[in-house]
Amino acid sequence: MSAANLNVSKYRSRSSTQSLIGFSISFESGPLLARGFGLEHLRDLLVRFARPLLRSGADLAYAGDWKERDDNFTYELLRLISAEQEDNSLAGPDTDLTIGRLRNHLAWPHYLAVTPRVEAQWIQCCRIIRITQEIAGIDPASIASDDEPRGTERYRLNSAIALSQLRRLAVSGMVVSVNGTPETYTVPGLTARIVLGGKTKDFSGFVPGIFEEALVMLENKRPLYILGGFGGAAEILARTLLGQDPQELDVSWQEGATPHLKTLRSLSDSRPLPSGVRPTGESLRALRERLQLARPTLSTSLNTGLEEAETKELLTTRDMRRAVQLVFKGLAQSAGFVLLRT
Repeated sequence: MSAANLNVSKYRSRSSTQSLIGFSISFESGPLLARGFGLEHLRDLLVRFARPLLRSGADLAYAGDWKERDDNFTYELLRLISAEQEDNSLAGPDTDLTIGRLRNHLAWPHYLAVTPRVEAQWIQCCRIIRITQEIAGIDPASIASDDEPRGTERYRLNSAIALSQLRRLAVSGMVVSVNGTPETYTVPGLTARIVLGGKTKDFSGFVPGIFEEALVMLENKRPLYILGGFGGAAEILARTLLGQDPQELDVSWQEGATPHLKTLRSLSDSRPLPSGVRPTGESLRALRERLQLARPTLSTSLNTGLEEAETKELLTTRDMRRAVQLVFKGLAQSAGFVLLRT
């Protein structure tokens, strides 16, 4: 069956109950509008990816916050999972499915905004994985209180460190303690990551989140699907892979576009960073080198499971249907998702 004829609603994976598929997605209106897309298109694309994965039993990983906004994809995923669980319980033809859930990695201090009531409301759909300052490896003497004023030097540096460690731990996996008990549970590392949109400036942390998430996936040789045709940070990654040298990967451009980076550079120069955390310049250099090294063999370097021409097509296509087809074809090869008749 050719890729053009694939029906993604038919995907099942006999081993996907252990799969964790990461999403790197955020809404940047400028690049999308310039291509004739809006927020609804991005939501539609997310659902096209997420629904078949959930029905296959795979869990989804997304590090979005819980603020009530139109462009908050955390709630989009939660509502989708809830609807799939409800459909699965109505004695229909798919009642034997194991519906995946959301693994929501949240770094300090962002998880503090999630109230117990809201967490309990979605407990059947989501498990929050809190990356505390202690888990992030911050020295005990430097740990900030949870009511640390926003904007202080310690707040800025510790939150950037926690974000960076979150992105690393999401890929490697981790063991988490259950509050108030001696029990622990294992959070698996990512099987693959799907990347689209994303900020290139005015972000939190040392570098744009999608840049760092892509870097960690490349370093760990995990399947990485970059949809560059929809703009944002994903487009910068795609352009670099295809032979260009975008200014957004230059530390001087980033420090000019995102003022807090100069403060972070000064703070990180004065205090050792935990193992695994890289300051802006080092992180951007590592990413640029990885992307440049990947250019001769994109399919192999990104572990897409696709042919070379298909991997290049995925980096540039603006056809949502085709992008979904390519990603699922790649996952069938790289992560064991197989096409089964229902």
